[in-house]
Amino acid sequence: MKRILVLGAGGFIGGHLVNRLKGEGSLVRGVDLKNNEHQEVKADEFVKGDLRDPSIVAQVVTKDIDEIYQLAADMGGAGYIFTGENDADIMHNSATINLNVLNECRVKGVRKIFYSSSACIYPERNQLDPEHPVCSEDSAYPAEPDSEYGWEKLFSERLYLAYAKNFGMNVHIARFHNVFGPAGTWTGGKEKVPGSDVP
Repeated sequence: MKRILVLGAGGFIGGHLVNRLKGEGSLVRGVDLKNNEHQEVKADEFVKGDLRDPSIVAQVVTKDIDEIYQLAADMGGAGYIFTGENDADIMHNSATINLNVLNECRVKGVRKIFYSSSACIYPERNQLDPEHPVCSEDSAYPAEPDSEYGWEKLFSERLYLAYAKNFGMNVHIARFHNVFGPAGTWTGGKEKVPGSDVP
């Protein structure tokens, strides 16, 4: 039986992922600052903790973990990401989480990790024509993300790839677009749904 760690398990994608992995028969530990407000997360163990704290990361990244899914980040909808008012927190918090997680994986010998990046890493110029958005891999560089959130995600992609190269980690990265659906947040400034007044 696979032992899987899902970081950001209290979020929308993380909660669905935990439940999918449990349904496939894995033993799952979930970690987040908060519980999921909109669905039951069926983790075998759910640790409520702040991954910016190295002691929490040391507690949850254990040598017996087969795979880690790293979805934890300071993120939200456009009302949070694109105002410019939260840039320092977004960059500091997410980078700290990723630095802590990768260091603990190196120390504990956990080698298989998935990192959740974002389509926000693509240059803003690629997104100006809604009929022809460009998200091909060769369009990511030269880099010019549309927000500080995108810059942090791009930095963290490079960080994960550096750990893969230097420490033999098996790293996979995906760049999610704006994702919403059942059990997603719809209020509070971090919502992704088109109509934020819909309960």
